[in-house]
Amino acid sequence: MGAKQHTHIEEKIYGTIFNIQQFSIHDGPGMRTTMFVKGCPLHCPWCSNPESIDPFIQIKIHPEKCRGCEACLKVCEPKALLHDEKKRINLEYDKCNHCMACHSVCQYGAITVIGLKISVEDAVAQLLKDKDFYNNTGGGVTISGGEPLMQHRFVSAVFKNLQKIGIHTALDTCGYAPFNILEEVVEHVNLVLFDVKHLDPEKHRNTVGVKNDLILENLRKLSDKKVEIWLRVPFIPGFNDDFELANGIIALGREVGATRVYFLPFHRWGEHKYPLLGLKNTYEGYREFLPEEAKNWKEKYIDQSDLVIFGQG
Repeated sequence: MGAKQHTHIEEKIYGTIFNIQQFSIHDGPGMRTTMFVKGCPLHCPWCSNPESIDPFIQIKIHPEKCRGCEACLKVCEPKALLHDEKKRINLEYDKCNHCMACHSVCQYGAITVIGLKISVEDAVAQLLKDKDFYNNTGGGVTISGGEPLMQHRFVSAVFKNLQKIGIHTALDTCGYAPFNILEEVVEHVNLVLFDVKHLDPEKHRNTVGVKNDLILENLRKLSDKKVEIWLRVPFIPGFNDDFELANGIIALGREVGATRVYFLPFHRWGEHKYPLLGLKNTYEGYREFLPEEAKNWKEKYIDQSDLVIFGQG
């Protein structure tokens, strides 16, 4: 008998995403599709995508849609679900084991799922649906989050497949990961949208949970790679709205060869999501810029408009 032949079966790579947003115009050049992955190592209190923080698939409760049928209560083994006095569903999130049994029996949309496990092949197929728009507008695909580097194998593989067929790729990252992981992903990336929140390590740690040493080190190392860099600063009144700090971030942008430095003013668009996820509303204590303040900032840097942009541009 001949020797057994061993067939190599390539491992299929999966990621967990929570949205694929078409017709994006603020996540890189041209018309783009942005894929959002779950999981983030930071805890920014102004996060507009709190559903991205947890890396796992979650459920979200919509009490106003509940009809009080109690089907979900009957299948919830950890007894995490309960009805309020109006017979509307509520969830004790700390008891939930994310089994999704309640979602499977809800007929009224009161319990929805956040997150989808998807293969590289399926993700690429979805992202290519708008290929004609990319070609006609100079656009492409951006992967955001959450933090894409937390799913680096999946993200890198998606980017690699897209670049093979000439799609422009952009990575939206906070930069908080070992550099070898960032390097692996950037190998298949045309543009990096790199968040810089603050230059002071302690203020950074006290506000978002980690120091910024690794982030700034990675940014400087990234400047040696053949990839375009845009710095993006989430601009928060009371946290980093300081002209001296802004000048320092702009100087950093010039140092690393960034072609744009965006200051993106705080907005409250994601505030309504927090109670639906059983999270504390961390927007409390933060305010949006007043029109006069925004005007002053724009006027301050108008002579640097080739690099510095206040707002989405």
